[in-house]
Amino acid sequence: MTVSCPQCGAPHEALTETRFYRCPFCSSSFTVQEGTGLLEYCFAHRRDDRLAWSALEGVLEARGSAAAPERVGGDFRQVPCWLFSFANGGRRLVPALSLSWGPLPPLTLPGGDLLFVPAEAGFPPPEIPLATALPPGTEPPARQSLVYLPLYFLDYSCVGIPGRAVVCGVDRKAYLLDDAPAPRRQAVPLAHVALIGAFAAVLVAEALLLRRIPFRAAAFAATLAGSYLLLRLVLQREA
Repeated sequence: MTVSCPQCGAPHEALTETRFYRCPFCSSSFTVQEGTGLLEYCFAHRRDDRLAWSALEGVLEARGSAAAPERVGGDFRQVPCWLFSFANGGRRLVPALSLSWGPLPPLTLPGGDLLFVPAEAGFPPPEIPLATALPPGTEPPARQSLVYLPLYFLDYSCVGIPGRAVVCGVDRKAYLLDDAPAPRRQAVPLAHVALIGAFAAVLVAEALLLRRIPFRAAAFAATLAGSYLLLRLVLQREA
C-alpha cells in the first residue's frame, strides 16, 4: 500500500495500518489510518511530578480547599489523542487510548510548539480507531492528526475526601475527575470575632485613658491575660 506523506506529499510504502513511519524526505513522523497518512506530534516535556502536584494544589486552593492534598498515588503517560480540525476553525481532541481510569474529561490542546515524534520515543500506538473517535453525526473534519499529550494521573485525598485529577504537563492545567466539592476553609465564628473586637476596643480605650506608661503597660498585660483565659475557655467549650 502506497501512501503520501501528509507533510511533503512524497510517496511511501506502508506495510500496516498501525505502524509509525518517518518520511525520509522531510523527516516528519506520521501514522497510517484507513489508508491515509496522518502527521503525529508531541510536546517537548520532561517528567516532573512535583510540578504536577503543585498544579493540583493550585486548583484545589482556588476552589477553597482547606488543606494541601495528601498524595495517594500517581502515574505519567504519553497519551495519544486524535486532533480534529474543522472548516469553521474549531478543533477537538479525542483520547485514542483506553485507560483504566475511565473516560477523560474534555481536553484542550495546550499552547506550545508541536514537534514531530522522535524515532526513539517509544510512545504507545492509538487503540481507538480514527473512524470511531467522533460521535455519529459530527461534522466531517477538514484535517486529522495524532498528538501525544504528557498527562499525569494523580490520586489524592483532601481532608479525608478522596479524589482524582489529570494534569497536562505542557500548560499544567488540572482536570478534576470527581464531583465531590473541595473542602472549604472554615469561617471564623461570629462569637470569636466579637470577642476579638471587644478586646481591641478595651486596648484602645486603655491607651487613650491611661497617660502614664507603667499604668498603661499593666493594664495591657492584664487585658491580654484575661483575653487569653477567656478565649481558651470558649474554645474548650466548643471542642
